[in-house]
Amino acid sequence: MDQQAKHEPPPGWKELAWNGVCVAIPPGWEPGRIGPRHLIVESEAGPAMEIKWGRVRGRFLHRTHLKRLRKLTGARGANARECRLPAEWKPALAQFDPSGFCWSAGGAAATGAILFCPRSRTGGLVQFFHAAGDRGFLHPAGAVLQSLRFQGDAGVVRWAVFDIRAQLPERFALVRHRFEPGRFVLSFAADRCRLDLYRWAPAAVLLKDSDLTRFAHSVGELAPLRFEATEEPGMAAVEGHRPAAAGIGGRLARRLGLHSVCRARLWHLPERNRILGLRMQARAVIEPGLWRMVNRTYGLVDV
Repeated sequence: MDQQAKHEPPPGWKELAWNGVCVAIPPGWEPGRIGPRHLIVESEAGPAMEIKWGRVRGRFLHRTHLKRLRKLTGARGANARECRLPAEWKPALAQFDPSGFCWSAGGAAATGAILFCPRSRTGGLVQFFHAAGDRGFLHPAGAVLQSLRFQGDAGVVRWAVFDIRAQLPERFALVRHRFEPGRFVLSFAADRCRLDLYRWAPAAVLLKDSDLTRFAHSVGELAPLRFEATEEPGMAAVEGHRPAAAGIGGRLARRLGLHSVCRARLWHLPERNRILGLRMQARAVIEPGLWRMVNRTYGLVDV
């Protein structure tokens, strides 16, 4: 049974899923720094949690990762050392091979765990930042760890960050991500197929004196497509296409990588004041099943 199914997060907590890691975080916590396999989550008081992870090909050695951590913390005037895992965390980390560590520097401190997940062959580090001597973080941190899981053996990877969520086939690797005020872009690639997810806000401002078709044509990478409104009950949506080139010349252009097919869809969610978009580009054909799957799973996080 899925670990998440057995241990539901406390009410009001939200899912954070990013490039192979999935965890529930308390209200008021948000990603502050996002790397391909590195997250720093912040609260109003500042950094609250850090997670790093990666696939393991050979043997996972806790000592090796503790040495790396000592170098990093030593550069900041701290000295990470191995310590016992807090008793509150042990049930939450039963699915992992864990070891504990802690460090302090001045009035700041952190307590964390180096983890290995045998099921997904993933190694990771998670640490919680707190004031020196404070133990109030242990219980909420235990609830976070209870929800923590590494993905990678089910064929599908979940993505949930800020207010967007999606499920993509595992073969799609993250190529680029950008989170700007009013515009999010996540780009993925697999098997000569490019997949882009978009989110724009506030929709009311972006669509003022305009419509979804004209807005789609104003987006640089979507502008070459010809968009038309689609008939969808209760939703304003447009689709754009660039079909495959015909004839011998078209086949030669595709073989040389000089032409590709492209399909895109934008839809307006007025109750959330958002515009979402999906774009796929491939050498010869857009997989219908993949297109349906991403359209079905890409959306906004429930509130």
